[in-house]
Amino acid sequence: MRAGLCVGRVGGLAVALGVGAGIGAAVLFSGSATASADAPDAPSAGPASDTGAAGPARAQRAGSVTADRARARSTAVARAASHAAPARQGVPTQQRTSIPRAAVVAGQGVTDGITVAPTVAFVDGVVEGTLNATSARYGDTSCSSTQKSSCLKYEYTSTDRDVRENDIGKLTFAEADTSAGPQDFSILPYLTWDLDTGVDKGSQTFQVRVTEVTAFDEFLTGLPLVGLLAEPVISLLQQTPVLGSLLAPFIGASVLAEVPVNLDALAPGTTPVAFTYKVTSFDGVRISTNFFPASEIQAGETAPLVLNGPGLPLPGATDPYPKPLTPGSASYYPPLYVLRTADYNVITWDPRGEHASGGIFELDNPFYEGRDASAILSWSAQNPLVLLDKPDDPRVGMMGGSYGGGIQWVTASTDPRIEAIVPSISWNSLLAALYPTDIVKSAWLTTIGIGLVATGARINTQIYVAGLTGLLFGEIGPTSQAVLGSSGSTSLLNQLSVPTLIFQSSVDGLFPLEQAVTNAETITANPFNTEVKMSWFCGLHGICRTPINPAQAARIYSDTVAWLDTYVARTGDPAADIPRFQWYDQNGEYYSADLLPFQDGFNQPVPYSANGAGGMLPIIPVIGGSGPLQGPDTLPAPMRTFPYNGTFPTPATNALNVAVTPPVGSQIVGAPQLSFTYRGIGNGKAVSAQLIDNTTGLVVGNMVSAVPVTLDGQTNAVSIPMQDIAYTVGPGDSLTLQIVGYSSMFASSAIGVIDISDIRLDLPLRDLNAAS
Repeated sequence: MRAGLCVGRVGGLAVALGVGAGIGAAVLFSGSATASADAPDAPSAGPASDTGAAGPARAQRAGSVTADRARARSTAVARAASHAAPARQGVPTQQRTSIPRAAVVAGQGVTDGITVAPTVAFVDGVVEGTLNATSARYGDTSCSSTQKSSCLKYEYTSTDRDVRENDIGKLTFAEADTSAGPQDFSILPYLTWDLDTGVDKGSQTFQVRVTEVTAFDEFLTGLPLVGLLAEPVISLLQQTPVLGSLLAPFIGASVLAEVPVNLDALAPGTTPVAFTYKVTSFDGVRISTNFFPASEIQAGETAPLVLNGPGLPLPGATDPYPKPLTPGSASYYPPLYVLRTADYNVITWDPRGEHASGGIFELDNPFYEGRDASAILSWSAQNPLVLLDKPDDPRVGMMGGSYGGGIQWVTASTDPRIEAIVPSISWNSLLAALYPTDIVKSAWLTTIGIGLVATGARINTQIYVAGLTGLLFGEIGPTSQAVLGSSGSTSLLNQLSVPTLIFQSSVDGLFPLEQAVTNAETITANPFNTEVKMSWFCGLHGICRTPINPAQAARIYSDTVAWLDTYVARTGDPAADIPRFQWYDQNGEYYSADLLPFQDGFNQPVPYSANGAGGMLPIIPVIGGSGPLQGPDTLPAPMRTFPYNGTFPTPATNALNVAVTPPVGSQIVGAPQLSFTYRGIGNGKAVSAQLIDNTTGLVVGNMVSAVPVTLDGQTNAVSIPMQDIAYTVGPGDSLTLQIVGYSSMFASSAIGVIDISDIRLDLPLRDLNAAS
């Protein structure tokens, strides 16, 4: 699928699946495609091959001592906090002299009023450039989320399949929230040269298509159903000789521009340069892998390595541009440039079965994706820029979110070379996350499935079966359960021994806080005395509807780099300053404690209890239920659009309500316990429970819990923990417990009626006298 076809269609899924740092992430798909490059075949031996000795010992990078490491860390985070970073900012101007910076006129194209004169430059280890495209009608106005027509759009001529089947490089346009402009791009040439000598760098050529988007185009592509067919037809007509020129006044003109990259001139000899390469895994599957050198690193120096896996369903990160860190940002891990500025080499990759990598998608299975990561690690040990502890043993940590968090658990639990991990918004058990108490989380299954199909992922068929049977019949069969159960950390954490810093979102309905708590609790119980700390923040996979602390993202960035500095670079102990447990409440207020929330002493021995008489509750689809989110219109469009809007619970009218008034000043940091007695008939398997903040009218933490019930006409009882929350009771604050008959999160066609009585809700109250 061409990148241009993804924009606007599945862009909203980027927000939903943990692949961006805010609503602007809806355009990430447009910046993650790859461009064709005419590159010779990769060498069969030498540093670029997948096997062989690690080579002679290398000198660690000069100046890599504790003071310099601390300076690099503070510089990286400070740069992130800058709101006025110049375009294509690499290293400070006065420091660029150590790295050759060459610029040439790359290629030109002129047709039907469009002129393209791209230039390329070498900036701090990365080939960067700009299209310099203009249109006689629209000037250099670029299409965006707000400019839908009378503008220029840019796409790459190679599909993921082209890149997967050929040894060619990648070209990425800057993301919308970076310091670069919409016509700026970065290039990862395909590795064809000897890394130790720099021989055979040569030249590679990339192709970019520049196209006018007219008001007529916007009208056609915006039509329901017709729009799905209109866009590829318009593109075909624009590219048809003669006919395209005749129709250009109506459908817009299009031109193909070449961008030649002379690596010998831009980065001569052994000058470190970012590149892409296909690493052969254990079963012969080739994994598309990207290498970014540490900022300002020189030939002959080394730096530690960070592996950064992507969130589902995106490819490995390829955008090196700085992103101004806006106060209140929901970013959940540092981008590439922060890690590079902090003096780390960085490797990203497309997981198997996705984008430019081969193989079949297995959901971070330790026997597949876990071994892919180990193969990448062995390959990286041959790179002369990577610091080694010994042959085939790079000094390496891992970082990333969502799917990129899940891969850390399985790799670090099975490969002893990993020094430390920083997983964010990840999971413990996919079964518990997607099929809690045997109730299908249908809204998220739909959202994930559409994302994978839209990006052309090649998936283990049992994963599709799990999704289809779950959505159609409300059940996931034993075979599919086994596939889901084999993916991710689960029992592997019993052998995890590397320092672990966990980030999890308090508004994440896909992988709620309970998943992080289970991971932390399992690690602390294993026999290795593993160092583990945990942080709850407000961000993806959900979206904050309450204030975000202005310092949240900067703290996440700083803590991540401090963790890596301590346990990977081994320069001092900045991780000691990170609290054992830290969190933000519903008001964005920051708190910390010396105990994890499940440890004795964190909560008061006696919880706060609220009781309700109950009543009769109809179980009917949709009407009066919780979700989907419909408005207000001020909310980002993906939150109000199927299927992502189904993941957001809302106050229900078809509900049993119980007043909950914990003492002012108390803090609920954990899972409420709900119990009640019931009797009912029907074909439903569950009701749902949620807490409403009466001050804001919002569901606390966007959390709704499935409560399994048996509607056999007999009297039954149930007691179940609801989802964890982080809530501080202020003056005038109160809550309402709602037990609802329908939730879009667990959507089904079930019908019935249930008579509920003896409702009791126990809220864990934090012991405010505990050390903090």
